[in-house]
Amino acid sequence: MTVIVKQPTIVAFDFDGTLTRGESFFHFLWFVTPWWRFAWCFLRCVPVLVAYVARLMSNDRAKARVISIFLRGQSREKLEQLSRDFASKGIPKSLRPEAMARLRHHQKQGHHCVLVSATLALYLRPWAELHEFEHVIATELACDGQGRLTGVMSTPNCYGPQKAVRLKAHFGVDHIFAAYGDSSGDTEMLAMAEQPFYRPWH
Repeated sequence: MTVIVKQPTIVAFDFDGTLTRGESFFHFLWFVTPWWRFAWCFLRCVPVLVAYVARLMSNDRAKARVISIFLRGQSREKLEQLSRDFASKGIPKSLRPEAMARLRHHQKQGHHCVLVSATLALYLRPWAELHEFEHVIATELACDGQGRLTGVMSTPNCYGPQKAVRLKAHFGVDHIFAAYGDSSGDTEMLAMAEQPFYRPWH
């Protein structure tokens, strides 16, 4: 007897700018960093941000540098607790109601909803659990043997082509049912979808 395993109906959502209004990365850093340290770290990041805006530095390199400046040496356990607080208290005010309604629509249809984002899995994972996503594909951070962040990414920055690469690797498929995105960083993911939605509620 042949058992046919039905593939899930996969729907991929970008996070920043798609499910939310604006970016969450620096909002998160502000939430978990004392104001005096945030000010000092942000000043150190200014040359990086200027180089990125001037297209003299790639998205990957700029993000890696900011992560190193803000998070290197921080306790993973403490940041995980703060991330749960951020997920429940910091993120909700920036959510797009129409985007969340579309998420609920897909979930009611029994679709396999996946959060695919270049931002940090550290705080996306607890938020995604609150909203019943099946899986999170995002940027992961490396940790040393003492439970402290090393300031580097343990996975490639989940941006642009990496979104499609990691979707294909996780699910073993070349195509998905639907995808939602809002920027050029979502191009390859949207190209995988039978139903691509680019900035549908902007």
